[in-house]
Amino acid sequence: MPLYLDNANLIFSKAIIEAKYAGGCEQFRNDWKMDSNSVNDEDDELFMLAVINVDEFDLYPLFKKGLSFDSEKQTSTDFVAVGRYDGVFWETNWLKANASFAWHVNCKKEQEERAIEISEHMTMDVLEELLNKGIEVLKTIRTGK
Repeated sequence: MPLYLDNANLIFSKAIIEAKYAGGCEQFRNDWKMDSNSVNDEDDELFMLAVINVDEFDLYPLFKKGLSFDSEKQTSTDFVAVGRYDGVFWETNWLKANASFAWHVNCKKEQEERAIEISEHMTMDVLEELLNKGIEVLKTIRTGK
């Protein structure tokens, strides 16, 4: 399911978290307060931590739990930084993104198509019309499993 991006985001593949993060996905959820009251989000394949500015992220707790970051190359294969206005800070083989959404390469095709339709083809008039009908499309796309 495509995640609706905040201003600054760190995005993690759940498969990598399960394999490398001490305690796996459940511990990650606990450590980063992945609940419904948080701006942090998750879908079937990804976790997302969100803040206002990318320089607000404290990466040290991630390193302590087993994730890595190459400070010289400013890149990681364990996670990726994505800014709504800056785009993807480095490429991975497991993430796709546009200006509004980020999704795992293995997400359902119809979910990817919906993210592209909303972000790249819907006009502000259409978005406003849908919102006035009570349909909020600028959010994480959840179409069921």
